[in-house]
Amino acid sequence: MSDKKATASSGKRILNINVGVLGHVDSGKTSLVAALSTRLSTAALDKHPQSKERGITLDLGFSAFTVPLPPHLASLPYDELQFTLVDCPGHASLIRTIIGGVQIIDMMILVIDVTKGLQTQTAECLVVGEVATSRMVVALNKVGLQPEEERPKLVRRAMKRLGTTFAMTKFTGVTMIPVSAKPGGQADAPPLGVDDLRAALVALVPPAPRPPPAPGCFLFAIDHCFPIKGQGSVLTGTVLQGTVGVNDVIELPALKQTRPVKSMQMFKQPVQRANAGDRVGVCVTQLDAGLIERGLACSPGTVPTFKGAVAAVEKIRFYAGGSAGRAKFHVSVGHSTVMAEMTFFGLPDGEPPSSPLPSPPLLPPSLFPSPLSSPSLPPSPSPPPKGAHDGDDGLDRHFGPQWVLLKFDQPITAPKDALVIGAKFDADIHGEACRLAFYGRLVRLVDPGRPQELAALQVYKPKLRSGVIERVQPDGVTAIVRSLIKKESSIDVFVGLKVKTGRGEQGVIEGSFGKSGKLKVNFPGGLAPEGRSAADNAITLRCKRYVFDPNAKKVLRQ
Repeated sequence: MSDKKATASSGKRILNINVGVLGHVDSGKTSLVAALSTRLSTAALDKHPQSKERGITLDLGFSAFTVPLPPHLASLPYDELQFTLVDCPGHASLIRTIIGGVQIIDMMILVIDVTKGLQTQTAECLVVGEVATSRMVVALNKVGLQPEEERPKLVRRAMKRLGTTFAMTKFTGVTMIPVSAKPGGQADAPPLGVDDLRAALVALVPPAPRPPPAPGCFLFAIDHCFPIKGQGSVLTGTVLQGTVGVNDVIELPALKQTRPVKSMQMFKQPVQRANAGDRVGVCVTQLDAGLIERGLACSPGTVPTFKGAVAAVEKIRFYAGGSAGRAKFHVSVGHSTVMAEMTFFGLPDGEPPSSPLPSPPLLPPSLFPSPLSSPSLPPSPSPPPKGAHDGDDGLDRHFGPQWVLLKFDQPITAPKDALVIGAKFDADIHGEACRLAFYGRLVRLVDPGRPQELAALQVYKPKLRSGVIERVQPDGVTAIVRSLIKKESSIDVFVGLKVKTGRGEQGVIEGSFGKSGKLKVNFPGGLAPEGRSAADNAITLRCKRYVFDPNAKKVLRQ
C-alpha cells in the first residue's frame, strides 16, 4: 500500500492497494477482474496474443478501480482509494509467474468455481497466498450457473465445506462472497455480487499506512518493458519501497546501467512522483527494451548480484517431499527462478519459534545441518543407533528456527533481504502433491567460491561415538578403550578429545594402544575399580565436525 501522497494529473491524492487475483485455471478470474475494473493498463485482461489464442491467462495482468475513501481511512491524507488488480495465471505450469505476482501484493482474492470447489491449483494458490499476505477474501464465482431457487442452499453448503478447509490455514473465518461475472454464461448479463466483493476489499484495508519511506532505498519490481517511438523505453511495475520522481537517477542492477527518469504515468495519468505500493510506468531513454522483460530497478548501488546466500526459512506444511543433503530446489527470488543447491541447518537445542518466520539479525555462532522440517511440531522420538561410528544420536532432528544455505546455479540479482520461495517445479503438474517446499527471507549473502566465508557460518554436524573400557591400568587413571574408533581411523583426529564413562567420569584420549583400533585414555580423577558394571564401563565421545571447514575430515572439535 502506498504510504505517501500519489497525486495524478486530476489533482486527487490516491492511496493504492495491490490485490492479487488467484485461482485454478478456468475459475473465471479474468472475467471477474473485467467486471471489477474501471481502468485498464497496457497489460490487462489477457492482452498477450497467446492468451487470446489459448483462452487462458499466461502472464500477469493489471487493471484498477477506485472508490471514495472509507470512514476508517478518513484520517489519512488521501482523496480516493484505488485497488490495482493483479490477475495471475491459474495453470500449474505457470506457477513461477504466480509467485512473481504475489510478491507485489497487499491482499488477495482467491477465486473458486463454486460448481467445482477446491481444485489442485486452488490449493497451491492458497499456499502461495499464505506466504504473501494475511488479508484475503474468497470469491465464490459462477453462482449464476446454479438454479436461482436452489442457489442460496448450494452456496451455504459450499461455504460450510470450504470453511472447514480454511480453518486449517491462517485464513480461518475468511469472508466468502458469492459472485458471478457472467450470470448464466451470458457476457451481456449484469454481474452478480461485484459490489459486495468491492465492499469486502475496502473493509480489508488496514487503518494505518506503511511507515514513511527512507530516502535512497527505492526498489521497483518490473513486470513489462516496451519501447515508445520518440519517447524511450517504458518500465511498468510496482514500487516495492521508497519513492521515485521525474529526473531521479535509477539503476537497472541486472544490466549494471543507470538512467534518469524522463516521465511517469499511473494508468495513463502523468505523475511527478510514485511511492511504495504504487503501480507506475517509468519512461527512460537510451535503453534497449529487449534487454529487460522482468526484473528490478532501484536506487544506484543498493541491489547486489550474488551466487550464494543464507535464508531464514519455514517449511510449507503441505510439502511432503524430502530434503536430503545438498538437494536441489527451484528457488524464486522476485520474478527470477533458478536452481539452487540446499544445505538446511538449525539450532541443536531449538525452541518453537515465537513467530512464523524466525529471522534473527545475526546468525547464531553455531548451527548444525538438519532436514527441512516443520517448526510447529517436534520430531517423533527415535532410539539412537547402537554402537554406531560417526553416529548422530538423532541430534540433527530439528525443532525450532531453521536456515538454509543456497548455492545458486547462476547469479541472482535481488535485495539483501529478499523473499525466497523454494519448490520442486519438476514434479508432475497434474499430480495432487504440493510442489512448494519452503519460504523465508535472505539474512546473509555469501560467496560459495570463498571457503572462508562458508567456514564463518560455523555449521557443524554433531557426532556421537560409543566404546567400552576393556581394562584399567594399575595406575588407576589410565584405561584401555575399544570400539570407539575404527581400526583404520587416524588417531591424530581423536587425540586430546574428551570422553565420559557411564558413571560420569571424564577422560582425555592420549593415543593409540596397539594396532587394533584400541585407545589409551587418561582419567585425571581416577577410575574406581570396585563394583563397575558394563554400563559404568561404557564410553561416550561427543564432538562436532564443521561442515565447511577445509580440514573437516581431519579435525573434530568439542
